[in-house]
Amino acid sequence: MVQKQIYVKLEEYKNILILVDTLKTQVQVAKETLDEIKKLKQEEDVELEIWQTVIHEIENRMNFIDNTVTEPEDM
Repeated sequence: MVQKQIYVKLEEYKNILILVDTLKTQVQVAKETLDEIKKLKQEEDVELEIWQTVIHEIENRMNFIDNTVTEPEDM
């Protein structure tokens, strides 16, 4: 691959470097934000699993009570 030389004014080059640094910073902030969102989602998933387990246990207990109350007693 043949590389061609490009001539750029020094001021434009400095502006490009500033822009690249700004973009790097924004990408880093976006990555950190995404990591925080992932962490929050994991915490939320754990909470939802706990809630689901509690609701299932309540449902089981309600079914037991319902069956106990509605079934005739053996004589």
